[in-house]
Amino acid sequence: MRTCKRWVISLISLFVLFLLITGIFMVIVDPYFHYHKPLPGVGYILDNPRYQNNGIVKHFEYDAIITGSSMTECFKSSDLDALFNVNSIKVPFSGGSYKEVNDNLAVAVRHNPNLKMIVRCLDANRFFNDKDEMDYNSYPDFLYDNNLLNDVNYLYNKSIFLVALQNVVGYNREGKITLSFDDYCNWSDKQTYGKSAMDAVYHRSTIVQSEEMHPITEEDYARIYATIEQNVLCLARENPNIEFYLYISPYSIYYMDYWHLTGELERQLAAEKYVIELLLTQENIHVFSFYTEYDMICNLDNYRDIAHHRGEINSQILKWMQEGKHELTLENYEAYCQEELEYYRNYDYDSLFQ
Repeated sequence: MRTCKRWVISLISLFVLFLLITGIFMVIVDPYFHYHKPLPGVGYILDNPRYQNNGIVKHFEYDAIITGSSMTECFKSSDLDALFNVNSIKVPFSGGSYKEVNDNLAVAVRHNPNLKMIVRCLDANRFFNDKDEMDYNSYPDFLYDNNLLNDVNYLYNKSIFLVALQNVVGYNREGKITLSFDDYCNWSDKQTYGKSAMDAVYHRSTIVQSEEMHPITEEDYARIYATIEQNVLCLARENPNIEFYLYISPYSIYYMDYWHLTGELERQLAAEKYVIELLLTQENIHVFSFYTEYDMICNLDNYRDIAHHRGEINSQILKWMQEGKHELTLENYEAYCQEELEYYRNYDYDSLFQ
């Protein structure tokens, strides 16, 4: 009986010791930066935005951020650093809603008093979304809240443990893995671009066409206002010391064709104009839109699908921002919006598919 009791006690003790050692190992290595910034002598891999972005904005040293949806994944932080003399990070959220992106920015602002610049893409195809929309139901909440109890989901997660082990083993075997925000989520060199690539995913013949253009409604305006106020303007208003460089996502001419066929073009451009008007009410917001760069928008070789452009466009956007080119002001935005409307309303879309 005593032998059995000692065996049970020993087994429990070993189990507790295993948990303790594993927990300490996870806290020290911390592959998703939940507790601290990267440690010297440990290799880290940036490859899991929704698990790593929260820790990045909390614990890394930076004074500028590039963020947004997949439209921002091909930015290079080194470009921003060189153009604006900053030390930046990139935290993209593929498929990220306005709320998801803004929530992460709010965390960054709370944890980093040195933050002075934010570059953010505002996706035009989300203008009419609900202000609280979140596209992901299975979220790693244990990394985002302040509840230490549910950290067991991080400390004793088999998949995350293997990532931590990979970081240490990877460092010992291959040399330190560089934390590169140029490469983080960057797919630019891995994609095929041009008309063939776009035609493979954009099937014009299957689109249900509308016989008339749909006007923007008062309900649309109310929804847009709620989204922009909550997820963009509020943060800028509360942080006048931070300069916000915001731009409307520059989709391809194929996307304009889609809006034209479905009768959404004028409604979409009216929404863009209203968003611009709202953004211009805040002095520390710089607003950019690039739809009058017709050679860029209409060049199919710049795009892998109807929305996503190659990384060279991301680099060009930063250059335009630094030059102040395509920046919209109270004095020029109406002329810009009118030119944009006239061009895309009268464009010969059929010629693209002949």
